[in-house]
Amino acid sequence: MYRVLVAPDFVVAPSNPDFPPAILEAMKKACADTGSNYISFWAQVGGGGIASNIIVTTYPEKWLERYTERNYAQIDPVIAKGLESVSAVIFDHRHPDNVELAELAEGAIAHDIGLYTIGMPVHIGKNIRSVTTFATDVDVTNARDEASGLMANFREHSHIIALTVTEQFLKNDPPKVDLTDREIEVLYWGAQGKTDKQIGEILKISRWTVIAHLQSAKTKLHVSNKSAAIARALELKLLSRYDQKL
Repeated sequence: MYRVLVAPDFVVAPSNPDFPPAILEAMKKACADTGSNYISFWAQVGGGGIASNIIVTTYPEKWLERYTERNYAQIDPVIAKGLESVSAVIFDHRHPDNVELAELAEGAIAHDIGLYTIGMPVHIGKNIRSVTTFATDVDVTNARDEASGLMANFREHSHIIALTVTEQFLKNDPPKVDLTDREIEVLYWGAQGKTDKQIGEILKISRWTVIAHLQSAKTKLHVSNKSAAIARALELKLLSRYDQKL
């Protein structure tokens, strides 16, 4: 069973009057920052935490109708593969792998969805698997390095959207994350816009020690990059504990 939130063309539909504004704003910002046409979010929940699985989409109504009627989610690689993956899945609509995908790809192009769809997986804790999909005309065929540039931008926004969506449906008590004081300090200064080198100078430790603390924090927070770790720590109000010590 899925909970479905629909905002065709980034406008809340009458059928979803309670669509959380924070989610829509996160998707609008991600759309503008990544040069995307449409953004969707899919989550599968393996146990406790949120009431049901979730789909949030900004696709236009006509494409949503066709996508639903033909059950494209069963074959769409950014969904089918993205929910099981840890790295980006890129679907080039101009070069589908088989006849089944050709129909989906042709439809996407005909409905001006975009030439590519990128699926960015985000796993939250042990129970929630999600993928944020970005439909875009930006050429991403040679941009597979997720550590920098274009793909890093998609990755960062996928984390923000995943956290924004799940925040609306998580239980009242946030999960406990046992970060050390030093890990919290490093994330705090990162949230202030400091580089790893600058954080090291402030804390009087080496840049490599800063990186080690960041890596440990990312592992505990179940995220893959610094920006997502900061976003997750802010959501869990972990940095406010350190804020009070300043």
